[in-house]
Amino acid sequence: MMSHILIFLRIVGIGLLTLLPVTESWASDKPVTGDKVVREAQEAVTASKDYTIQQKDAFQRKIQKELDEIQVHIMQLRGQVTHASAEGRADIQKAIGELEKKKDQANKKAQDIHSATAASWDQVKSKTAAAMDDLRDSLTKTLSHFPSR
Repeated sequence: MMSHILIFLRIVGIGLLTLLPVTESWASDKPVTGDKVVREAQEAVTASKDYTIQQKDAFQRKIQKELDEIQVHIMQLRGQVTHASAEGRADIQKAIGELEKKKDQANKKAQDIHSATAASWDQVKSKTAAAMDDLRDSLTKTLSHFPSR
């Protein structure tokens, strides 16, 4: 539902951008040609696509940076497992395994960003953010098995 509203708002925005040159031409008494309106509408669509691409790229970089940081945590946790008691070691290894599964799931969602279209962008972003939230929660839970540093 939210993505439909955003698409509608984008269309309205493009329409408003298209009307701007028309109203300017009324004020200047210059004739408006269909070619000019089409060209300016195409420019507005291109600008909207460029903005979406910029959003996707920035989000992708942010997610990838966080995934890299979490991978470092996982490696550190694996190194600390040997210091755990024999009883806790199995539980910790299981928690780390779950953490790695969730990291892989979040990484897959992050890869979907590349192929997201303007229409699917909001859904892909939402699913990726949810996977990252789940991963962060899992990391926090796993870290709770270890003493404070």
